[in-house]
Amino acid sequence: MEEVAPVVAGRTGNLAQHPDDDVILKGEIDLDVVREMLTHFTYRDHQEAQELILSALQEINEHFGWVSLPAADVVAEHFGTSASRIYGLLTFYADFRTQPRGRHFMLLCHGMACYVMGSQSLVQELEDRYGVGDGGTTADGELTVQVVNGCLGACDIAPLCKLDADFHGQLTAESLNNAIRNAIAAGGSWRDAHAHVPVNGSSHD
Repeated sequence: MEEVAPVVAGRTGNLAQHPDDDVILKGEIDLDVVREMLTHFTYRDHQEAQELILSALQEINEHFGWVSLPAADVVAEHFGTSASRIYGLLTFYADFRTQPRGRHFMLLCHGMACYVMGSQSLVQELEDRYGVGDGGTTADGELTVQVVNGCLGACDIAPLCKLDADFHGQLTAESLNNAIRNAIAAGGSWRDAHAHVPVNGSSHD
């Protein structure tokens, strides 16, 4: 089973200026913004610094959709650790990305319940129709897919995915394609995702 970074409480503050969404969606990371984000992570000693690294990386990953190697270098410098340690964390945990996301971001569940209910056919559909596999982005930059071998916590509507802000359940190849087409047609991006999201599809229909 792939490793997912534990959620660590960070010391988050409001940025003086929120980066433009179009810049983020083009895969650019403003290192000055990264440095400003890191000012909220203060520590008294080396041990406390090490305990804050995951939280800082999660915040950067969530904000920009990925963590570039230059951004990782800034994190290493801030916490007084080696760049190789930061790179190791980024490659060990499945929820960190070291390449930019597409405009839309899909988490496709491939856990046991979803696998039993046919998620492998959805993985194959994405590869056949869109030419994209786990961790990949379509050639037009519209969609990035991450296959989750763990669980998205909604096994009653398996197989399912989370596409930007929305969960889509009881998926077939047809309904998966419809969800992707609708997301692209509606505009917006993964940046529009919110903490509380609707669930499309229900085992109780």
